[in-house]
Amino acid sequence: MTATGTITLESVTKHFPGGVVAVDDLSLEVQPGEFMVLVGPSGCGKTTALRMVAGLEPVTEGQIRINDRVVTRLPPRDRDIAMVFQNYALYAHMTVRNNMAFGLKMARMPKDEIRRRVDEAAVMLGLTELLNRKPRQLSGGQRQRVAMGRAIVREPSAFLMDEPLSNLDAKLRVEMRGEIIRVQRRIAAPTLYVTHDQTEAMTMGDRVAILRDGLLQQLGTPDQVYDRPVNAFVAGFIGSPSMNLLPAGLEADVDGCAISVGGARLAAPRLLEQRPALRGYLGKPVTLGIRPEDFGTDGDGGEIDVTVARLESLGSELVAYLAPAGMAADTLLTARLERRAALTEGSATRVNVDVERLYFFDPESGAALT
Repeated sequence: MTATGTITLESVTKHFPGGVVAVDDLSLEVQPGEFMVLVGPSGCGKTTALRMVAGLEPVTEGQIRINDRVVTRLPPRDRDIAMVFQNYALYAHMTVRNNMAFGLKMARMPKDEIRRRVDEAAVMLGLTELLNRKPRQLSGGQRQRVAMGRAIVREPSAFLMDEPLSNLDAKLRVEMRGEIIRVQRRIAAPTLYVTHDQTEAMTMGDRVAILRDGLLQQLGTPDQVYDRPVNAFVAGFIGSPSMNLLPAGLEADVDGCAISVGGARLAAPRLLEQRPALRGYLGKPVTLGIRPEDFGTDGDGGEIDVTVARLESLGSELVAYLAPAGMAADTLLTARLERRAALTEGSATRVNVDVERLYFFDPESGAALT
């Protein structure tokens, strides 16, 4: 059971009454076999974009193509797509087999072909032993697999998924992430997947499209959007815990450059050589970004005086919330540290930061300075 195709959005825009622009000039292409994730905060336009691809929401401007066929004005049934929703929408009075077969029966497909497709999908999803059960006899994960099976048996050109794991508990979500990717790899259909969970986006997506206020902020692989965020919004949104973003300044010194942040002054002798764009910011404010994992309690690097506000042990690591000296009282840095780090709540200490791994952003536009 394999499928190929593409999903293409060209300058797609959606206006709602009252002048609300939910999606603004969105262009992207999901390649054959690719799993692309649309991610962003609530209200960013990701679900609206998916619904336009599905034909559930009319497009104001732009064009949508499925497998190189323009479908912008076609009804959902004519788009050759299958959609998996947040709520499973299973028929309570039907067995698993009949739920999976229902769409094919409505399309008047031959009975032998329906049985073949359902049996094949059931094997793929581990549902063979459950085909005669009703939805009420299934766990949440099993119901989600049935919903996936109902989509798979249609053998569409493309799959759309709207937060399909949000109703599951944390452990089951992790398991189902792997299950969805395994099945998607096997059927090789282009898949557009919507989530608000950036961990889900990073662990599942071949590429990740990050939206904010209807605008595409960045499109790239998980490593690209994590290591090279194009602006402060992406930097703060991608990563768990999120990046620390602080007001800072750049100063010239005898060694080349120093970074002033709060009461600390971090020597960065090679900074201007490595990042020429920062030369124009000497003597000016910048937004400094520090990933939580780039702090340490020993070793080389710039030092920041802090007070330990709170500690959270995750077993494998320690998450520390630190109040830096010389900054507003409500400013806290989040640091991921080795689990045996010798810290106590309320104590004053110093933490190291890897100066080579700092991020810089324009304080007004938010654009990354590289």
